Amino acid sequence: MHDELEKYKQLNTKYLIPVKHTNPAKIGEVRRLCVLYVIGRFGFSAKVIFEYLLQLPREAINKLFRRLVSEGFINERKSFGSKDGSVYYLSSKGKRFLSYETDMTYNQKTDTSSHNSKTEIHDVSVQITVIDRMLNSKGQYAAFVTEKELRELGYGSFGELKQERAVDALLYSSDTLNQNGSSQSTPWHCLEMETANSKNMKSAAQDLRSVILKKYVNQLSDPNGLYSRVLFYSHRERFLRQIKKRIDGIISENKDNYTSNEIALVQSELKYINSFCPTLYNIFWNPNFKLEKSTHHSVELALANNLLTQINKNKTHSRDYRIGYRKAFEDLSLVGDIDKSHDERQGYNLGNLNEKKPL
Repeated sequence: MHDELEKYKQLNTKYLIPVKHTNPAKIGEVRRLCVLYVIGRFGFSAKVIFEYLLQLPREAINKLFRRLVSEGFINERKSFGSKDGSVYYLSSKGKRFLSYETDMTYNQKTDTSSHNSKTEIHDVSVQITVIDRMLNSKGQYAAFVTEKELRELGYGSFGELKQERAVDALLYSSDTLNQNGSSQSTPWHCLEMETANSKNMKSAAQDLRSVILKKYVNQLSDPNGLYSRVLFYSHRERFLRQIKKRIDGIISENKDNYTSNEIALVQSELKYINSFCPTLYNIFWNPNFKLEKSTHHSVELALANNLLTQINKNKTHSRDYRIGYRKAFEDLSLVGDIDKSHDERQGYNLGNLNEKKPL
């Protein structure tokens, strides 16, 4: 089965992270391919995913998607399950174009009528988390496999792998060691997104968390298992605490007769990633949060500082002119620690905007 995953490992971040160009036409081409590639691999996507991935203002993302829809590469489906109000699928044209550009086969229905809006936030939360790991893990994770692709291989769907769990995603890790310092049996880590507490509920008829834990242990303890670590993500730290508490209870009772080695794996290789909860909450559940202000602030700040530096160095500008510019940027919350050394050498104190006398 690991041979089946090799093609995703070889892809690395190709097509996901656009190559930088100075030619506007080339920039448009790589952005188009990036959008189609993400939609193709995950099955559908939303604008907020690309606002996060491309770090572009929402207006630029809107323009990009309008063009892709008008050119017939993607289909829009209105949905109240998405914070954006819409989700997007590849059209037949988009699928053909993407297959040609990437030399890959994409098994995706172009009919969106079966779209499940109930799981939408869960699915796009997975996309954001995978993309964040590709962008911000400092090289720890360099490739991914989606749940859609795992199901196409038979996990949780058909054949001898039908009873195995199709996890929300796999991440290829460059870390070759387990927590105990021994070599990992497989470099893939699984990602699980928890957006509800239903899997922790126990009844006389079923104990779903116990069933899921067995499937994790099957993979973790198998030298040829699909993954060697489980990473739990959520928008609520409370959900992660409840999952850990429930799993600790299952291990403590040990009705499934886990061995000491299996218990050690559960305790060392199930990780609860609390640090990413605020990001997921803000993007998908906080109505007052603006992603653009969060992701592009540093860029805007750098541009503001650069512009003010140029203005301050220009001797033809009066002091009032300089103060006016700085005040405007401060009102827009774009000014950080401006380098005032040039102005101080010129005899101006721009730190006090009401002071009009030379030093």
